[in-house]
Amino acid sequence: MSTVTFRLSEDEKEFMQKMADFNGLSLSELARTKILESLEDQIDLETYNKLMKEHQMKDESISHAEMMKELGL
Repeated sequence: MSTVTFRLSEDEKEFMQKMADFNGLSLSELARTKILESLEDQIDLETYNKLMKEHQMKDESISHAEMMKELGL
């Protein structure tokens, strides 16, 4: 397993340690988990924005009323 080091102020470290304790995690587990979650969220948002742009360029959606009419309801 690899090691990554980054610098924090004492206040930042204290805050992160308190949050790690609050969540029942080691400081390393908290940092790893939150960093990875944040990066995955960034990928998800970029994917969403890309797909929404594609959808808006070729919007084939219909209104609820149109759908009900097509279904004969």
